[in-house]
Amino acid sequence: MSGYPGRAEVGRARLSAGTRLNGIYEIERPIGMGGMGEIYFGRVIETDDPVAIKVLLPEFSDNAAALTLFRKEASALHRVHHDAVIRYYVFSVEPLLGRPYLAMEFVDGRSLSDILAADGALTFEAVCTLSGRLASGLQAAHDCGIVHRDVSPDNIIIPGNDVARAKIIDFGIARTTQHGTVIGSGFAGKFNYVSPEQLGLYGGDVGPKSDVYSLGLVLAHALAGQAIDMGGSQAEIVDKRRRLPDLGATDMRVRPLLESMLQPDPANRLESMRAVAAWPLGAAAPARPGGDARRTEPSRPGRVRRWRIAAAAALPLVALIGAGTYYYYGVQAPAPAQTPPAKLDSSPHLDPGTPGTASTPVTPPAQTAASTADKIRSFIAQYDGGDCFFVSTEAASDSAAALEGFGAATKPFDTLNSDFQRTIGFEADIGLRQVTQAQCPAITFLNRLRHAHDRAPRLDIDKESVRDREVLGGMVDRYGSRTVDLLLVSDGGIVQSVSHLLKPGTDAKTFKIGMQRANAGGGRQPQLLIAITSAPPLAALHPPQPMPADAFFRNVLDEAMRTGQSLSATARYFMLEK
Repeated sequence: MSGYPGRAEVGRARLSAGTRLNGIYEIERPIGMGGMGEIYFGRVIETDDPVAIKVLLPEFSDNAAALTLFRKEASALHRVHHDAVIRYYVFSVEPLLGRPYLAMEFVDGRSLSDILAADGALTFEAVCTLSGRLASGLQAAHDCGIVHRDVSPDNIIIPGNDVARAKIIDFGIARTTQHGTVIGSGFAGKFNYVSPEQLGLYGGDVGPKSDVYSLGLVLAHALAGQAIDMGGSQAEIVDKRRRLPDLGATDMRVRPLLESMLQPDPANRLESMRAVAAWPLGAAAPARPGGDARRTEPSRPGRVRRWRIAAAAALPLVALIGAGTYYYYGVQAPAPAQTPPAKLDSSPHLDPGTPGTASTPVTPPAQTAASTADKIRSFIAQYDGGDCFFVSTEAASDSAAALEGFGAATKPFDTLNSDFQRTIGFEADIGLRQVTQAQCPAITFLNRLRHAHDRAPRLDIDKESVRDREVLGGMVDRYGSRTVDLLLVSDGGIVQSVSHLLKPGTDAKTFKIGMQRANAGGGRQPQLLIAITSAPPLAALHPPQPMPADAFFRNVLDEAMRTGQSLSATARYFMLEK
C-alpha cells in the first residue's frame, strides 16, 4: 500500500488509466491526493519503470500562485540529492490537457503516521535509525538552502516497515533561504509539529532550526506512540511553544537529544541537522541496522486526545436536512441549568453599514510608539477585501505575522499579500480557507463583525477533516455572560442551528456533532461552524428549520439593528469527506 497522503480521497481523481503525459509517462491508477494536486502511480512508457506523478488540479492550472508553488516543489526536489529525500525526475505541462505535473520517484510503503496509528510506538533502536536517516536527508536540503517547513509523520514514508529506508516527501511548501519567499510566506506545517518561529515567536525567522524542532516532535511521537499535544486554540498553540514540551512519555535515553531539539528559542536549540545525526544515541544502545518500524514492545503511555470522540453508530440520528448537502446527528445536550439574566454589553454596537464596506473603526488609545505587531493588527482590522472576504490576525510579532482568511477566491488574498508587504515591510503567512459561493453570506457576515474580533468567543474543534459518520467535537468559551449560539453552514449554503447540542460546563460549553453526507457523490465539502454571542438572545438565530445563508444572516443583522444588539462571532472551517 502506498504511503502518499490522502489515499482515501482517490475517488476525486480525474485522469483515467491509460492517460499519457507528453508521450513519456502513462497513468495507471490514483494513489493519493495532496492540497493542490492528484497523485498517480504511472510508468515510463519506454522503460516500464514505476513513477509517482503529481498532477495539478484543474482549478489551479491557471492560478499563478499555485503554479509558482508547484514549480517551487519541483525546483526544491531537483536540487536535493540524498537517498532519504524523494527523487525528482521532471516538471512539465501536458500540452493537450493543459495540466502541469511533477514526475518523481515512486516509494511503495506506509506513512509514519499510519504505522504509529496502527502499530504503536517504535522501538528505541528503530528511532535511533530513523533519527539519523531523516536528519541526514534534511541536512542535504538545508545545504541547498531549502527548509522543508512541514516535517511531520504524514510526510515520511517507510518502505517495507524498514526505517533505514525512510523517505521524506512533500516539499511543496518548502521555503528557500537563498531566493526568498514566493507568494507570501504561506504559513505551512501542521499545527502540532510547527516551530515557535513559524508562529511569529522569537523573531519569526523560519530557517533550518525550524525543521530541527519539528523533527524533535516527530521523534517524540515515534517514541511514545502518541503525539505530544501541541494543538488547541491559537493562544494555546502559541503558549505551548514558549516552553519545553512535556517529554515524560519518551525514552530516557533519547530525552537529552529531544530537549536540545525542542528548545523554544532557536538560539538555544541544537544548531543543525548534522548535529542531530551525530548525536551519540547509539552509545546508550547501538541501533540495529535497518530497524523494523513494527512495534516489538508495548507502547508507552502518551497524552490523551483532548476530545474523546464517541462511536458514530451509537448516536441517535437527527433528521435535519441541509438542502440535500448533508445530515448531521449528535448527542443531545442535557437540559441546561437555569441561566442568570444576561448583562447588557457596553461595547460598541454593530455598525450596519453596507455589505462589503468597512465600518468606522474604533480609535485605539493613544500610544507613544506603536509596535509593528500593533500596526499589523490595526492594518488587518481596517482592511477591506470586498465581497466574500474575511481576514483576521492569528499571531503577530515585529517580524512575522500569521493571518487566517476566508473567501471564495484567491485573488483578493494575493492583493492583500501585496498590500501587506508594501505597508508593513515584509510578507505575511496567509492561510486561506476557501469556501463556496453559497457560503459567501456567512463570510460577509463575519466581515461585518470584524471590529468586534477581540471580544469574539473562542471556538475550538478537534479536527479539520471529518469523514462520513464521524463525530466532530469541540468547545466554546470566553463568551462571559453573553448568550452563545452555534451554527453549521454547509457547502450548499444552508444554515442549521446546532445550539441544542451545546453541553453546559463550568467555564465553557462542549459539543459533539455527528456528520453524515446525504449522498455518496461529490468530493470534499467545505463546512463552516460559527459561534455567535449576543445579549440578550436573538430569535433569528433559532429558525424553525434550516435556511439559506443569505436570508438567515440578513434576518440576524436586521434583528440586531432593530434591538440595538452588539454581536461577535468566531468561525472554524473543516472538510466533510467521503
